[in-house]
Amino acid sequence: MEATWRRIITLLSEHAPATAREIRPPAPAAHVARLRDRVGLELPPELLTWWALMDGVDDERVHGAGDLIPKGYLPLSVARAEEEYARQSQYPDPGCCAPEGTHRKQAGQDGFPYCTANLPIGRAIDGGLLCVDLRTGEHHGCVMEWYASEGIYRSDWASVAEILDEIDERLSRS
Repeated sequence: MEATWRRIITLLSEHAPATAREIRPPAPAAHVARLRDRVGLELPPELLTWWALMDGVDDERVHGAGDLIPKGYLPLSVARAEEEYARQSQYPDPGCCAPEGTHRKQAGQDGFPYCTANLPIGRAIDGGLLCVDLRTGEHHGCVMEWYASEGIYRSDWASVAEILDEIDERLSRS
């Protein structure tokens, strides 16, 4: 993942320097630890690696980097991920999220309105979220999409590493 991210940054610096400048340096370890404590679930190692390499962009200000993650998603900073998690977690999926913090569904299963074991990592300009599913099961760490009208559902990516691979591939063709 680290080599892939370095290639992405190099390619962005060459082909989209304005976007490259918007990517923040590594996320502060204290922010990651606070978020992990708040969520109370195991974070996938590749998400931790990605945040150790960068801390997203200012998704409330930057709009030109909307193509960084396919489908128009901007990578969230750890602080913004925590804000989005707190906001969405107010509306737990009654078919999944139990009051004691357990989950009736396995990682990768759809839900509505929001499963509290999904951690936002990206935001689309139209309000959608890209999330990592922290529930247990074979698909722990898979990437989910969320929209208020549709709830949470599987994305095209099985992991954060697959997102980075797709970004790298797309930029390499440019």
